[in-house]
Amino acid sequence: MIRNVVKNDNKLKKIQPKGSECQYRFSLFAYRMISIKKSHLSICAIVAAIFFTSSVFAQIPDDQMIIRFTLIGKRVCEEINKGDFVSLEGEFTSTLQKEMPMEKLKPWVSNLVEGAGRITQMGTPILKWKNVAVIPIGFTNALLDLRLDLDTTTEKIAGFYFQPHVDELPVPEKNTTHLSLPFKGEWAVMWGGDTKEMNPHHDIKNQRFALDFNVLKGFGKSHDSSGKYNEDYFAFGKEILSPADGRVTEVIDGVHDNDPFQPNQYSALGNCVIIRHSANEFSVLSHLKKGSTKVKAGDSVERGQVIGLCGNSGNSSEPQLEYYLTNTGNMENATGIKTYFDNIEIRHTDDIQRKKFYSPLRDEKVRGE
Repeated sequence: MIRNVVKNDNKLKKIQPKGSECQYRFSLFAYRMISIKKSHLSICAIVAAIFFTSSVFAQIPDDQMIIRFTLIGKRVCEEINKGDFVSLEGEFTSTLQKEMPMEKLKPWVSNLVEGAGRITQMGTPILKWKNVAVIPIGFTNALLDLRLDLDTTTEKIAGFYFQPHVDELPVPEKNTTHLSLPFKGEWAVMWGGDTKEMNPHHDIKNQRFALDFNVLKGFGKSHDSSGKYNEDYFAFGKEILSPADGRVTEVIDGVHDNDPFQPNQYSALGNCVIIRHSANEFSVLSHLKKGSTKVKAGDSVERGQVIGLCGNSGNSSEPQLEYYLTNTGNMENATGIKTYFDNIEIRHTDDIQRKKFYSPLRDEKVRGE
């Protein structure tokens, strides 16, 4: 019997995959082969990577989603152990059934079990998004992570694959790196805070404490003229700065700038720069203007150095800067860290306060040193 949730997930960590990885891709499927050696036998377990987007994001509390993923994960594990391919296929959306029909599903599961062994334990689901979770799965010969993407309208599996297990990384309670605001002058906090009412990023694990900054003038307007073009917006083209010393780990610079209010959901970050400040503190600065980045991966940067210009690329409705701090530069496994800035000025209407260590909130106006 597969356990619903392993009470002590450390037990799972004792089972480690053996062997090496190789990559094999074709048409609609990305297959990862995990060589698992036992005695003098080496068998490749085929691990399918299939990505689809859920049709609707249901407003369901995290604890309820964990229960749903636990129940579905338990059924999947039992169906794999029993070789019940019909029931397993029945867990999939119609789209996934077409992409992975029985003639592909059956040999994939058989090869997986032949290489990794039977499933013996299932860990607690880790939410990556409202409808995406990763579940540690202990096999006889390996520990793998099962990623499940749910279609929240049907409760069916829209994405399904196994990958080598990745341990959860330490998550600092707050930053230890001394950070400055990543821009000059006064900007407005459009989204920011510890609740989803104040910050719609809150339910996204790696963006939980993300801050959206914009430039407002007059009666709180972000643009002049009609606002039809990016150039109408006060934030567009403004310099974006490194908030602290560090080393650039990743740069994306080829995503087009959206027309206002036509966000690009297929490239959520848009153009961005990721900077490593310490072992578990990485700054992510996104939605930059196409072609504007001034740094490349591997570069050392200093606090206040220009790294690019504000743009409207990625999942952004108008020119703005999204900034957040994570515990790793790998966004798939990252967890957001609550971010405090040094020596900033906070303005509420005519009330101005100076803060030495402060995490901005929605609707506040902020200015750096």
